[in-house]
Amino acid sequence: MTENNLPTDSELKIDDLFKNIDELILKRDFDEAFNLVEENRAYITKFANVKQQLLLNKYHTKILFELTLMAYEVEKDADKFLNLFEKNRDFFEVHLDKPKYNRLLRYTSNIKKNRRKKKLNIIIPVVFFLVALLIYGVATMDILPKMSFNEIYSSVAEKFKSDKPDDADTPVPNDGSAEDNAEPDSGAASNEDEAISENNSSDGALDENYLLPSSTKELTLDDITGMSAKDLRLAINEMYARHGYYFGPGANQRYFDEKPWYNPDMSIKSPNDIVENFTEIENKNLSFLATQERRLKNN
Repeated sequence: MTENNLPTDSELKIDDLFKNIDELILKRDFDEAFNLVEENRAYITKFANVKQQLLLNKYHTKILFELTLMAYEVEKDADKFLNLFEKNRDFFEVHLDKPKYNRLLRYTSNIKKNRRKKKLNIIIPVVFFLVALLIYGVATMDILPKMSFNEIYSSVAEKFKSDKPDDADTPVPNDGSAEDNAEPDSGAASNEDEAISENNSSDGALDENYLLPSSTKELTLDDITGMSAKDLRLAINEMYARHGYYFGPGANQRYFDEKPWYNPDMSIKSPNDIVENFTEIENKNLSFLATQERRLKNN
């Protein structure tokens, strides 16, 4: 503003630009709004006051979020969504509120999970065919007894059913606390059917989406009656999953991805970050489950 409190030409021009941007956002014409911001960003940055700079940042965040969201929800364009999200990921992490950022993370996880399934749907039949072709070629040379295609298919399928992720990448807490062996485990179960084994919990009203009520009550031996060491390991993993721990590629991540309550938080860098936020009940249950798991393994 000048000394006589009249707006300068640059301030008037920036005000007009913001009015146009605001109108485009109200019309949900986010592509045009984004173009207008980008075309005038250098000018606004040079001449805008602090208040106008903050408003520009607010508009920029709103426009980028809506464009990214529309790519997934409206256009159903997974490639465009991932491109926008990865390109602006650092910006979103700083400027978006947590629910909106987690929403984009959830969509990203869904896309990658679906793509893994599609790849397997292509790769597995090709592998089956190549293995069958190899066995057929050997069998015709009278080196092996001839096998039917169904026998070949069944044999190879059994190997693909075994989904044992590598435990070497499992993150380990470094605090040396009483909960040793109570860290989240990326490969606790060989497959999802094995991971969801039945248990005789004393709480008959327990939500079927949770294995144990580990965050609401202090667990006892009655709660884990009939559970195996693998069940207890999954229950330990569930405690971390409740707080958004991301397990990485493996059976456990696929298991928790199917749970409606699971919301991965990619900002968590270490299991210790979660343990520090455990309640007193959760800490007691973590130690209890780890102790009972070791007892079953040693028997």
